[in-house]
Amino acid sequence: MHVVIVGAGEIGFYLAEILAAEDHDIVVVEQNPGRAEEVSERLDVQVVVGSGSHPNVLRKARIAKADFVAAVTENDEVNLLASLVAEQNGVANTVIRLQNPAFRGLAAEQLRARVGANLVIDPDQDTADEILELVHATGTDEVYRMGGDLVVIGAVVREGAAVANQSLADIGRSLGVELEFLFGAISRGGTTVIPRGDQRILPGDHVRVLCRDSYKKRMLEQLGVPGALARRVMVLGGGAIGTRLATQLQDEGAEVVLVERDMHRAAELAAELDRVVVIGGDVTDTDLLAEEAIGRMDAVVAATGEDASNVLACAFAASEGASFTVAVLHRLALLPLVSRFGVDAALSPRTASANAVLRHIRGNTSTVATFLESDAEVDEIEVSAGSLADGAVVSELEMPKDVLLGAVIRSAGKSEIVRGHTVLAAGDSIVLFTRPQSLADARSLFTGES
Repeated sequence: MHVVIVGAGEIGFYLAEILAAEDHDIVVVEQNPGRAEEVSERLDVQVVVGSGSHPNVLRKARIAKADFVAAVTENDEVNLLASLVAEQNGVANTVIRLQNPAFRGLAAEQLRARVGANLVIDPDQDTADEILELVHATGTDEVYRMGGDLVVIGAVVREGAAVANQSLADIGRSLGVELEFLFGAISRGGTTVIPRGDQRILPGDHVRVLCRDSYKKRMLEQLGVPGALARRVMVLGGGAIGTRLATQLQDEGAEVVLVERDMHRAAELAAELDRVVVIGGDVTDTDLLAEEAIGRMDAVVAATGEDASNVLACAFAASEGASFTVAVLHRLALLPLVSRFGVDAALSPRTASANAVLRHIRGNTSTVATFLESDAEVDEIEVSAGSLADGAVVSELEMPKDVLLGAVIRSAGKSEIVRGHTVLAAGDSIVLFTRPQSLADARSLFTGES
């Protein structure tokens, strides 16, 4: 598949990295020569230097032969023009990043249709939505909704947790035969494995568990994670992410304090958010944060555009006694500092938006969840009639390496955790844990596509 990615920022680079691992033909268009050179050195992709709004540059990227175009620069106008050039060259599927509400609303619907945009993503809203999921279950650092009533939760196993120092087989036996969960990936010491039954869970392991939404609270209890709903939340930063999060929280009835450095912006937010306490001040002003009782918050979310400030503010909040802290990171070089500074969770706009793009590019994959610190991912794939999986018993399927079946969503919408005796049928959706390099073999097994 020939894919053209316009923009090598955090989202574009991440997409190129994942798709290149799947052996697609990737061309990245990047205007900044230094960034273009970095992409060329780090990834096995073709790089074209120039603006994605110029037809000649896109011709060098062989846009006329593209199966997909993803225009994900930080400039809405460039993304719109790149999509228009793609449409004029007969590209059937185009994804564009648009952040300006004027381009995302009903008034611009005809414009989006004219430039051939099949999917519009907004990293700020996607990130705010992900943070909201964490605030609803404090102690988690990842929550991804899959099909049906299934959810993937990521968390660190606490000392003294019920599952600590037990094998997965032992955990299954202790919790009963009608299991409502499956451990899909375990990270320890920088290495992630897709586990089998003899894998032992240790305190400090980062686990990703697939379960029914109704079982999420019990599963978090087994991990030693609070999983409580945050009712008092401090949001640091009144940019797009912070504002959208504060708006959603106030609509849910939470007590929200928002700190914004720009006094003019703070005044605007105070008028706009009538049930949010808006404070004008710097998020690194520890005296101010202490005065606003940051240590008594159920959750503190640092969502400024400055990664270092986000990490330091969360570290101070944790030291003051805040129950749960979330930092937004754009430069993943700072990611190792997160746990060292006592920050509970870190999110990047790249994963939320990239997941939406991957769903679109992969066609019959209706849900995708990728992770910041691991190459493991969760995919939902529909079983096709006549494929090897159609009518097969799970225990008799020859599974590709690094592929673990998690659950099946029947055509009627009912979901169940997969067991060895589970029988699959055309129209079922399979939720599985895998790595990008194994995804093609998994798709072949369930869809018959080579």
